[in-house]
Amino acid sequence: PKTEVHRFNLNKSEGPSNFSGAPVPVGDRLYVAGGGDLWWGKNEAWLKCLDLSANPPALRWEYTLVRHTFSTPAVHAGLVFISDCSQNLHCVDADTGQGVWTHELKGETWASPFVADGKVYIGTRRGWFHVLAATRKKEVLFESNLGSPVSATTVAANGRLYVTTMNRLLAIR
Repeated sequence: PKTEVHRFNLNKSEGPSNFSGAPVPVGDRLYVAGGGDLWWGKNEAWLKCLDLSANPPALRWEYTLVRHTFSTPAVHAGLVFISDCSQNLHCVDADTGQGVWTHELKGETWASPFVADGKVYIGTRRGWFHVLAATRKKEVLFESNLGSPVSATTVAANGRLYVTTMNRLLAIR
């Protein structure tokens, strides 16, 4: 009914939640990001860790994201990397759910962070490509504007990184 639609539009903490990214199983844990909805204006989003060894599975921790997310978490060396649409890349302790660091990206992200070779790679809708160390210490290794929006997650194959922008495919050795 229209009254419920109106109610959801007025209260940004209610309304449908989206799951755009995939859940990531690591050992007996499952990392999943969700909540928030771009189209309804619901900003509340989260990253959760479930303990799959419990019967039934139990919530281990929850980390609040600033805004909705389209991201699949990237888990590496005891850390979880996740982006939200408020231009932030978050590094979270995989065991405790405590925030380790946050980096403000140059544009909102629709892609997921990709971890390879000890680095986190992510592009933004403003065309910026960021490379950070996949460590507890925030270290920006590289930032460059590719001249076209990046919506897809970086992938690696055959010793190359592949970055797709809205108008070209880059292969980086």
